[in-house]
Amino acid sequence: MKMKKKYFVGMALIASLAFSSCDNEVIYVQGDGNGQTEDVQLITLQVDNGGDGLTTRAGRPLYSSEAKQTIDKVRLWVCDNNGSDNQGKVVLIKDFNDWMGTSGTASSSDYANGRQAELKLTGNDKLPNGTYTVYALGYHSTSDYTDASLQTITELQVGETYTENTVLALKSGVANAEEIFAGSAKFTISDEALKQTVVLNRQVAGAYIYVKDIPYFAGAQYLKLVASTGNNSLVLGNFANTDIAGNGNNTSTNVVNGTSAKSGEYVISEIDLTNWFGTLADGDGDGLVDNTNWTNSIDKAQDASKTTTFEKGSVFGGAFVIPFQKGSAQTLKLVLSTQSGAAETGSSVKMSWNINLPAKDLATSLTAWNGGAFAAVDSYSETQNVYSILRNHLYSVGKRNLDNPGSGTDPDPKPDEPDPDPTPDDDPESLNNKKVLTLIVNDNWEVIHDMELE
Repeated sequence: MKMKKKYFVGMALIASLAFSSCDNEVIYVQGDGNGQTEDVQLITLQVDNGGDGLTTRAGRPLYSSEAKQTIDKVRLWVCDNNGSDNQGKVVLIKDFNDWMGTSGTASSSDYANGRQAELKLTGNDKLPNGTYTVYALGYHSTSDYTDASLQTITELQVGETYTENTVLALKSGVANAEEIFAGSAKFTISDEALKQTVVLNRQVAGAYIYVKDIPYFAGAQYLKLVASTGNNSLVLGNFANTDIAGNGNNTSTNVVNGTSAKSGEYVISEIDLTNWFGTLADGDGDGLVDNTNWTNSIDKAQDASKTTTFEKGSVFGGAFVIPFQKGSAQTLKLVLSTQSGAAETGSSVKMSWNINLPAKDLATSLTAWNGGAFAAVDSYSETQNVYSILRNHLYSVGKRNLDNPGSGTDPDPKPDEPDPDPTPDDDPESLNNKKVLTLIVNDNWEVIHDMELE
C-alpha cells in the first residue's frame, strides 16, 4: 500500500529528573525497516531517573546530589494554541501511572538511562495540521502541594482550556518544597517533517549542610540552615526547554518561580545534634563535640533500609526549597543554637556563620514571577551575602555526591586505625575555624558554585 506523504516526525520528551546529564532524544517517524515510513504519530516520553533509591514517602528526601527521582505519575497533555501563546484547548491527554513500578502494572519500562513509555497515534486519533504546545508534568500522587492546586492539571480534561503558569501551593504546615518536574514546547504539524525536544526541568531548588567538627557550647543542641526569606508556592512556567548537559550561569537558568512570601526567616533544615552524638560533651577539651557515641541519625530516624552513609563525626540535613528572590539581609546562614525552631533570642545563638556566594558566581540578570507574569528584573545585581535562590540550583555546605559513598564513612572500615582520606564523593565541611563553603550542583542541576562560609 502506498504510504501517505503527510506524516508526523514527532516530539521527544526527555526529563532532567536526575542529577546526571541530559541527552537529547527525538521522536521519529516509525519505519518499517525498508526505508518506508508509517503514517503514525509517535510520542516517546523518556525520564532519566539516574538512580534507584526509592523512599517510603511520596517525595524523596535530599541526602546528597546523587542522581535520583521517585515520581510515580507523569501526565502529558497537548493544547491547540489557536493563536494564543499562553493558553489553549486541550486536545490530547495521556497519564502514565505507577511510573517507577516493577510489576506488570507499571506504565513504563527500563531503558539505558531510566524509564520510558510511548504513545502512538494513528488513524482518526492523529493530530491534524496546526500549531500546538505539548506539556508534561512529573509528580507524586501523595504530594506536599495542595490537592486543589494540583487538580488544576491532574484533573484537566480534553476540551477544557489550559492556561500556563499554574501556581502550586504547599499544604498547611509544610515548610519545604517537594521535588516536581515540568516542561513544555510549541510545535507545528504540517506536511513537513517535525522534530521537537521537550526537556522537563526540576522546578525547585535544593539545599543541604554536611559538616563535621561541631563547636561545643553547653546547651547548644541545634544546628540550623536558615534563610532570610522564602516562598510558599511555586509557579509552573517560563520553562527553559534547554539541555542542561553543560553547567553554567546564564539568563535562561536564572529563574525564581516562587510566590506567596513567607513571613520573615525560616529554617530550611534543623539538625538535632543529640540524635547524632547522644549526650553532647567535650571530654578532651578541644572545643568540639566528642564523637565517642556518634551514630548515623538518618539511618536511625528515616531510612529503614539503611542505604545512606556518612563520615563518622559528621552531621547532615537537607531539603528542597521553593526558589525565592533576594531581600536585603544575608540570604543563608548556619546557626548553632540552644533553641529549636525559627524563633531565636540573642542568648540562644551560640555561634553563627554567614554563607556567602563567591563573586564569580553572582548573577547579573534574573527572571522572576511578579504576581501576574514572568519578567526580567530591572537592574538586577547580587552581592556575596545577598543573592537569590534559583530554580534547579543546588546549594550545599560540604560535598556529598552519593547517598552511600562507601569508603571513609560509617562505620569505620578499621575502627582501630585513623579514618582514610575523604572520598571524592564524600567530604563534609569542617566548622573548626574553616571559612570555605562549597555549593555543589551535579550534572542535572544547572550550575555549580563555590561558596564561602564566614
